[in-house]
Amino acid sequence: MENKIKLENLTYYYKDKKAVDNISLSLHSGKFLTILGPSGCGKTTVLKLIGGYLSPSKGSIFIDNTDITLTGACSRKIGMVFQNYALFPHLSARKNISFPLEIRKLPKNECEKKVNAISELIGLTQKEIERKPSELSGGQQQRVALARALVFDPHLLLLDEPLANLDKTLRTKLRSEIRRLQKEINITTIMVTHDHEEAISNSDLIGVMDQGKLMEVNDPKIIYDNPQSVFVANFLGETNIIPANFFNISKNGMTHIRPEKIKIENQANECNWKKNGIITGITFIGTDFLIDLKTMEGVHFKILTRNPPSFRVGSTITMGIDIESVWLIPENLEDI
Repeated sequence: MENKIKLENLTYYYKDKKAVDNISLSLHSGKFLTILGPSGCGKTTVLKLIGGYLSPSKGSIFIDNTDITLTGACSRKIGMVFQNYALFPHLSARKNISFPLEIRKLPKNECEKKVNAISELIGLTQKEIERKPSELSGGQQQRVALARALVFDPHLLLLDEPLANLDKTLRTKLRSEIRRLQKEINITTIMVTHDHEEAISNSDLIGVMDQGKLMEVNDPKIIYDNPQSVFVANFLGETNIIPANFFNISKNGMTHIRPEKIKIENQANECNWKKNGIITGITFIGTDFLIDLKTMEGVHFKILTRNPPSFRVGSTITMGIDIESVWLIPENLEDI
């Protein structure tokens, strides 16, 4: 597969700070990459650099092997959905969607056909696209912004936390719809978010950023189970970071194991590593129970179980782990 987009040593200074620090990555055509990271890590800045809204201090940007680093935003043929949608409040949804076509001077009848086609694909009715943004719900506004970003057949789609302003139920629904649409159109997509669930469920690849650096890029399952750093392990959800020698692993460093991979009670007997501990907390988190356990050595574990526990805080229980599921986080990436 050919690379659709390639970043080489991309760097951006904001005043005296490196907001983006020497980032290089390649993304194949038709793939969905989510850049994940805390607020202020530089992920939105990366999108703005790709989109042409900022100019890099150093480095290069290629689309289809063409260097577009110095190309203006309007000439890059990249669609972008901003976090606040950036819809024109005085224009109808239809006019908002057709705007990229009008500035490209497409004939009126072609504009109308394209707007109708993309609106139907996105799930907007004819009545809805005649309304102004203030007359639409948050979910409808998000669809309008997405339709506007796709209507001119861009080479690349950029999504800047597109679901951040929606409630959880709608966010989950539209998350699935964006992924369906991306696959249907087969458009190369880069999304940024701070929500690890959003990233894991939607993406072909996840890139994790911290303080301007791209810490790791990989398949969601690999990066979830086998992260290359403690930061990445912690950022992708609840985990246990335990010294390697606690599991009698001869190498130095820390290990990581997700709470759902730890067994308790009868199931612990099936595991090849067992340890007793005292329950210090039990929290119901919807479909699961999160158990805090402290071993006799004073090491703390978090355990996730679906079944209601038959014990209370203060009880001593046995936990079990298949030692093969314990991942040693390398001190140096060369050790992977």
